[in-house]
Formats: sequence, structure tokens, C-alpha cells
Amino acid sequence: MSARLLPAPLTKGGRVGVVTVSAPEPAAHPDVFDRGLDRLRSRGYEPVIASHATSRDGYRAGSETQLVDDFHAFLADPGIDAVVCAGGGKSANRLLRGLDYELIAEHPKPIMGVSDPSLLLNAITARTGLITFHGPAVLWDFGAEGAPAATGDHFAAVLAGDAAAARIDAPLTWARTGTARGHLVAGCLSSLRCLLGTVWEPDWNGAVLAWEDAFKPVEQLDQALTHFRDRGVLDQIAGMVVGELVSCEPSGGVSAHEMVMDLCAEYDFPVAFGLPFGHTPLKHTLPVGAEALLDSNAARGLTITSPWTTQGGDER
Repeated sequence: MSARLLPAPLTKGGRVGVVTVSAPEPAAHPDVFDRGLDRLRSRGYEPVIASHATSRDGYRAGSETQLVDDFHAFLADPGIDAVVCAGGGKSANRLLRGLDYELIAEHPKPIMGVSDPSLLLNAITARTGLITFHGPAVLWDFGAEGAPAATGDHFAAVLAGDAAAARIDAPLTWARTGTARGHLVAGCLSSLRCLLGTVWEPDWNGAVLAWEDAFKPVEQLDQALTHFRDRGVLDQIAGMVVGELVSCEPSGGVSAHEMVMDLCAEYDFPVAFGLPFGHTPLKHTLPVGAEALLDSNAARGLTITSPWTTQGGDER
């Protein structure tokens, strides 16, 4: 990973550029999208919609060029304070080779995504050192009926650089106890897998890997995690946090917990389960690339230990 680069914080009154980088979900669910925008406004932000955020081009919102141009336009615009993804999909990696990483580094601002776009976050952090943010999407979080207020509260606290937000207040179940310190790599497992063997692959050496996934049987998660093992990722990481897995049903009577610990049996890094992030309604916003402490003896098992914005308290 490049030297760590901190974005400016996002505070109330900030203008949030909303992009679609994969599936045309705003076009398919305009009412949910509009509700998400209203919720952002109610929290004091001013959403600005990218040119192709509500478009549809087959199973994507636009061509590679159009979606990359939307992204670049918001990065280069000094009037835009952060960039947040509208939703998810399955083809965000189409944008990887078109992104201008020098432009991103020259205009460090918060970039937020979840699910499929999590691969973009980790690629950007790997190539530029910029801290990115794995957190709520406009549609499926801010726009969801009955969305937990805590999800938006933690989003706002993290992006504002609030030091208290570093203490991830979530009960973890420890499959293997211990302590790990390292930079945070976080995302959807099947999306992160798209980075393996590419020039955008994260730096796994000493990393704390937090992963989650949704709507996949355990045997499919096994296939993905085995790919990480065979790539050498599990030989390098310092610790692993498995998030709440949404609708990932057992295969052949084998649970996700059993599969993970079977694959990780030859390693000695700590492993925790149950972090609410990713596809869960209640989710924490995680700064990708920041230093993290995973500690089974601590009151809060996961803590961010380095600054993630250019301003913030020093309680970390």
C-alpha cells in the first residue's frame, strides 16, 4: 500500500456526490433512491446526483466511460465534499482500469461504498494510500424503510473524523482468541476476490481482513476463501473478522463458521465473527487502510487506532 493519505472530513452542510458504479438500481427503484436522498438531506448533507446515476444500460447504469467520467467529475469538483455509491451490483470492476488514480490522490475526499463497490474502495486505497470508507449505500441503507438510525449515526461520526467512532461498539464472537494490529482491508468477499492477481490487489502483509457476503451457500464461500488461501493471503494477514453473513445457508450441514475455521486451522491469527457491516441493515462504517486493533481481551474487540481524516480528536 502507498503512504497513507487522509481525506478531509465530511461535516453537516457538505455536498455529497452520488454515483452509480455498477447495477442500475436507482433506475429500477426510484422511490427507494429518492427516500435515500431525502434521508441524507435530513442529516444535513446536500446530495448531488451524477449524470448517469439514474440511467440504465442493460445490467449497468452506463458504459465504463460514462460511469468513470461521473466518478472523475465529482473528484475534480472542489464543490463536492464526498462521493457515495448509490447501491451495488456485480460489475464495478469494469471501472478499475479506467480510474485516474493520480486524480484521486490529488483530490483526497471521502469515498464510500458497500457490496460490489467495495472492490473499488480497496483498489483505490492500494494504489493511492487514500483512506476509503466501507459503509452505507444511498438506496439500501439510507433509503430502506425502517433503516436503523445507528447506521447513519456511525456514518456521520466516522466521516466527520469523530475520534469516539473509532471504538467499534459491536459484540464479536471469538473463534480463535488473540491480538492483531494492522491496516484494515474490508469488503464483500466475492467482490474482493476480483482483485486477486491484479495490479489493484490490496497489500495483505500484516493486514486485518474484515469480510462479509450475502446470498451465497457456504460451499460458494468456501470456493472464494480457498482462492484467498491459495493466493497466499492467509499466510500474510494478521487477523480476520467475519461479518454477519446474510442468507448464507449451510451446505451439506456445514455452517460458515465451521468452514472458515477448517480453512484457517493451519494458521494462528485471531478470528472473530459477527461484525455488523456490509449487507446488514445495522452496519458500521469502516475506514479501509486505517490501522486497526483486533483484541479478544478488549471490551471492544475492534478499534481503529490511526486517524482516518485530516481533522479529528486524538482519543484513538
